[in-house]
Amino acid sequence: MKKIIALVSAAALLSAFAMPTMAAPKKSAEEVCKTRAEKKQIAADKMDEFVKSCVEKHNKSHHKAKHNAPAN
Repeated sequence: MKKIIALVSAAALLSAFAMPTMAAPKKSAEEVCKTRAEKKQIAADKMDEFVKSCVEKHNKSHHKAKHNAPAN
């Protein structure tokens, strides 16, 4: 009986921490690319070009992933 209570308690605790992360709003491709540029320390004069190419790559790979997904 104690094992069942411990298991249910652990599951409840894990779900309590998992729920806020699942509900977090997704960042746009541009925001993700700007963050990458900052981490890579891209120069300010090349930032726009980097973000533009990053967004294009992101959209292209995202578009492929949607079309290659199996139909349910």
